[in-house]
Amino acid sequence: MTSKRETSEGHQHPLQLLLAGSAEQSALLQNVLRTHAGDSDITIENAANLEEVQARLDRRVYDLLVFAQSKWEVEAASIIKRLRGQGRRVPLIFLGGPTGNPVEDGTSATKGSAGGTGNQDSPLIRTVHGAVVLGRAEQQRREVEDTFRTLYSAIEQSADLVLITDSSGVIEYVNPAFEKLTGYSRAEVIGQTPRILKSGEQGPELYRELWETIRGGEIYSGVLVNRKKTGESFVVEKTITPVRNAAGRITHFISNDRDISERRRLESALFQAQKMDAIGLLAGGVAHDFKNLLLVISSYAELMQDSIGPEHRLHQRAGNLERFAARCGLTRQLLAFGRKQMQSLQVLDLNAVLRDISRMLPRLIGEDVELKHRAGARLG
Repeated sequence: MTSKRETSEGHQHPLQLLLAGSAEQSALLQNVLRTHAGDSDITIENAANLEEVQARLDRRVYDLLVFAQSKWEVEAASIIKRLRGQGRRVPLIFLGGPTGNPVEDGTSATKGSAGGTGNQDSPLIRTVHGAVVLGRAEQQRREVEDTFRTLYSAIEQSADLVLITDSSGVIEYVNPAFEKLTGYSRAEVIGQTPRILKSGEQGPELYRELWETIRGGEIYSGVLVNRKKTGESFVVEKTITPVRNAAGRITHFISNDRDISERRRLESALFQAQKMDAIGLLAGGVAHDFKNLLLVISSYAELMQDSIGPEHRLHQRAGNLERFAARCGLTRQLLAFGRKQMQSLQVLDLNAVLRDISRMLPRLIGEDVELKHRAGARLG
């Protein structure tokens, strides 16, 4: 009988037995197991009464619970029921014999065996061995079930979309996150293919590359635009992993998708802000150069007025040119857009603004359009 057990983590532990009986019976049982079964790495603890048995069971896990007195069967049943209520199972055996000392009966049954050691024919040894083997098998089964439940719960509660298909791409499972984002229920997509999410944003070359990658046993990663049941598009970071069986053959594909639609929207907004910032810098530079040109035009218009005198027919036009150059608001707007000029709010006389505009517009809109300006009261 092996004296060590391997847990799911790969570590080995000594065989742990709890004997409900006296300290002498515990020492005798340990001697029997070590001498006749070849088990040297065994830990046997004894509990003198049922209260102590329960206290020890609450503190640690044992491979086997041995009752040296068969009269404790009723009490043992209550202990087993309590352990099961806690989700725990411990193999249990009762020892009994004609001498009234069950452990001594088990010892005497092994005497006279050939070699004195390594004897597996003792009823006591066979009973203990069988109980431990069955207990370990049950423990391993529970560990596998617990692992499965943990993995299933993790997938069910994952915020990412999880989709599992067979080797031909037929959907066999989707998690609640998939249902919530796409709008498709699990019943609607089971038996379908992922084509129901196809948005048309990707060309056939991408899907050809995807299938070649995963059918070749490689992991595919990429960004795809898919479509919800409502027709709305969403962007995902997709990772598809082939799943192989024990023979190494690909049997399923598991797709893990992360919705990055909001991140893409923020990235687009950031890019737009950066683009507008660049345009603002350009506008500021243009406004600075334009302002210098207007200054030159205004200066020459002033010099022209001084040279020709007020009686000259061009004197008024030169004055208009100087006045329009000084009042041009385009440079101020461009500088404000380029954040190179402090913006200050001021009260405007709309009649004056419209009057200036009405003087320029006739030259721009053509002779076939008549423009009339009627000033209103209290527009400033």
